[in-house]
Amino acid sequence: MIYFRTSRVIIITLFAGIAACSFKLLYNNLDELIPDYVEDFVTLDDVLEQKFEQRTLLLLDWHRNTQLRQYADWMRAVQQDIGVELTIEKAGQRIDEVEAFWVAISERINDEMANLLPLLSEQQQQELFSNLAESNADFREEYIDIDEADRRDQYYEDLYETYESWIGALSDEQDDAINKASHMLVSTAELRLQRRMDWQNGIQEILKKQDSNEYKSQRLHNFLTGFENSVNKAMQEKSVYNRKIIAQLTVQISLKMSQVQKDFFISRTDEYIRIFTELAEKSGSTL
Repeated sequence: MIYFRTSRVIIITLFAGIAACSFKLLYNNLDELIPDYVEDFVTLDDVLEQKFEQRTLLLLDWHRNTQLRQYADWMRAVQQDIGVELTIEKAGQRIDEVEAFWVAISERINDEMANLLPLLSEQQQQELFSNLAESNADFREEYIDIDEADRRDQYYEDLYETYESWIGALSDEQDDAINKASHMLVSTAELRLQRRMDWQNGIQEILKKQDSNEYKSQRLHNFLTGFENSVNKAMQEKSVYNRKIIAQLTVQISLKMSQVQKDFFISRTDEYIRIFTELAEKSGSTL
């Protein structure tokens, strides 16, 4: 869903190749950016727009209070990891910790969606799900309906840009490790798309029933919680395999880091730690 997807802005920037100052600017404007993004999917009337903006502020306040310091602590832990011989198990642990951050956000957002979605009119619902169908079609075109060579190129470019953004210019040996890893990863795109569609269809079925908004909210809450906890065995197996490949690659990259790269990484993560801490300290609520 739209709120589910926009929330990724909050956490995925941990791994995006943007400067910390850009992250701070982005984060401080999420109260405007998230509603603007949602408006690309569904036109909100004045009343619903106000409710959505209020819930967005509460969500961001919760995030400042409960999540940002955890991100800073995570960065400090990763800094310590490069000071020793990083193991695949430790790298895997760090990946799992990031996944836990995302789960915490998605659970909070599910609660918000369960309250807000029943307020959409029938026309707004039609507009929303029509735009989501277009988004699914774009996803299929970009990630599924491509040949294997293009898919490998995508993996390689994403991995290369991510590691380069955190440790600076890569060596030929590190580049070669990334290239080999990109050929080992398996696609979960088709499974992810099917899961997205199942998720959207489940929500749509609840919303179209002639029930009270309160009852719809309860049903949505139950559905979203159950869906979040459900396991697609095929996707789980592929995801576990891919995480292992990324953990192995991270260890390879780490063990081949030059002192210049280590200094670059410490400087970059120090800046993020500072930004996360400053943003957390600006919150005046205890939600």
